[in-house]
Amino acid sequence: MITTFFSDKAENSRKTWFWAIPILLPFFLIGGQIMALLPARWANLLNAETVETYPTILYFLVASFAAGFVLLTLWVRYFERRNLASIGIAFVPEAKGHFSKGYVYGLAMAAISVLGVWAVGGYRMESPQDFAQVSYIPIVLLCFSFIVQSSVEEFFFRGWMLSRLAERFGIWTGILGNGALFTLMHVDFEAAFEPLPFAIFATMTMTFSIFTSLLVVRQKTIWGAAAWHAAWNWSFITWFGLPTTGIALDVKPLWVDLMMREGAPEWLTGGSDGPENSIITSAVLIACCVLAAWGAGRKKTA
Repeated sequence: MITTFFSDKAENSRKTWFWAIPILLPFFLIGGQIMALLPARWANLLNAETVETYPTILYFLVASFAAGFVLLTLWVRYFERRNLASIGIAFVPEAKGHFSKGYVYGLAMAAISVLGVWAVGGYRMESPQDFAQVSYIPIVLLCFSFIVQSSVEEFFFRGWMLSRLAERFGIWTGILGNGALFTLMHVDFEAAFEPLPFAIFATMTMTFSIFTSLLVVRQKTIWGAAAWHAAWNWSFITWFGLPTTGIALDVKPLWVDLMMREGAPEWLTGGSDGPENSIITSAVLIACCVLAAWGAGRKKTA
């Protein structure tokens, strides 16, 4: 069934060719990174070794993803002749509630994942917590930066790609299609291929995408998914001192500084990629996808 779940009152609009969507999306995202990072590289403000260290990471998260969003906005506005409400960016009264709830959900699910790994012996405390040494300013700046980065990714995948595929082929084509590209674009092709870690990564990333897609479909806005994604990325580093998608920062965390327990298997801890590559996290996301799909079904039949 063809589905439209975002409001869009634009007249004389044009459709992006469906085969071009998975080509344009990485082009816009990578193009934004090139636009932001190349001038900084030429000015010797960053390099490949420093781009994922604090504070350079703040520039990468904000500038490069904001530039990608500008490219997407220009395409939607001037090629498709549609407004941003057509990709879920609408400042409706419910948006504030969706954002706050999404952020709380993201924090809770990330915490459950980490505590699950800790409970079965995957993590241990690296050092006793000293709240006087907590890096409060970096934590706040990273919170804002991850909101920008995560929101832009949601605008692209769950806003633009999901809605455009769903309009033509139905909601599940949109959900699975954007999830497949989201997973592909997060693959580390430079890492050695190992079947079990890759299977856990693919499961986690795909269920991550399905969950946020179901959140968007249910709320008919992008803000809840954007907030959930931002809280998820932010909390691993700033709450627990663990990597987020392989990014490890030397920032004193807010609550407890954890590390992998010696001898714990990577399929449990996630290894250098952090909790996201743990089988516990995949289980949490699968359970939440089932609950989200069940909740969406109940809402539809109510």
